[in-house]
Amino acid sequence: MNSVVIYGSHFGNTRKVAEAIAAELASAGPVQLLAADEAPAILAQGTDLLVIGGPIEAFRMTAPVSHLLARLEPQSVSGVAAAAFDTRVGPHWWLPGSAGGGIAKRLEHLGAHVIARPEAFIVAGSVNEAKGQVPALVPGELERAGAWAASLAAAVQAGSPMPVHIQSPA
Repeated sequence: MNSVVIYGSHFGNTRKVAEAIAAELASAGPVQLLAADEAPAILAQGTDLLVIGGPIEAFRMTAPVSHLLARLEPQSVSGVAAAAFDTRVGPHWWLPGSAGGGIAKRLEHLGAHVIARPEAFIVAGSVNEAKGQVPALVPGELERAGAWAASLAAAVQAGSPMPVHIQSPA
């Protein structure tokens, strides 16, 4: 199984989640791990699974992830199994908006087969760059990311995973 994991990250938390996802997917086959601003507009032929994630910023996805999705060529994504995730500050996980939901909806619009509901990984803490304070992933989130990736791989390897319809993001 050939996988591509693309992420946007401000403070490194989303990158760490993407790395955990890629590490788990590597047990099922080759994986490309790319930052959103370095990802190509055309996926490599033979891509079986595309996973894209980024942090929530102002209740939606960040500019690098949004720009990536705007430049992705539909013909390279059409029919590819896909999933989306985001990182968000807890305990306010219930606030409206979702980077993962917006990513999944755009992937669906491009013709990808979104095979799982968007997953949210929680960070805690506040930003005070003058004091060197940035949010950090809560304990257990990297393990949860690996388990989620394993479930994605299993769905793709089972053959023709059924797409999940994604509601419009809040």
